[in-house]
Amino acid sequence: MSDSVTIRLPGAPRGKGRHRAQLVQRAGKTRIHSHPDQKTEIYEGALRVAAGIAMRGRPLLTGNLDCTIFAFFPIPASWSKAKRAAAIARTVRPGVKPDWDNIAKVTDALNTIVWADDAAVVDGVVRKFYAEKPELVIVVRALEPQAARLPL
Repeated sequence: MSDSVTIRLPGAPRGKGRHRAQLVQRAGKTRIHSHPDQKTEIYEGALRVAAGIAMRGRPLLTGNLDCTIFAFFPIPASWSKAKRAAAIARTVRPGVKPDWDNIAKVTDALNTIVWADDAAVVDGVVRKFYAEKPELVIVVRALEPQAARLPL
């Protein structure tokens, strides 16, 4: 049994959206109703399905975990052949929304599917690239119990 898993979700990467709030009046009382962003809920649901398929009934990963996220964005159709080639060669990178931290936040959807709680992730990185086939790829691996090498 492997101590790592790779999750692939086809389509343009999305970040976690903000909760929405609205004023609601009922029976003469005004209150604020808060609800999650619907597009985020749909995206995280698709990510949960992809994670379930990747896990194939395996037990949750335990111990300290490393999470590397590769966000492959679509290459804009308006780009020239030269700029498109540079994007494919990864010399041009996407400095576009969503922000890297919002991409990382969608991994909350992996709780109870890949790991018990995302608090187990002690190392993580988000890398953004362009690709002809946009997708989100998440690689989670268990770390060996060893002391971290910190710069002095």
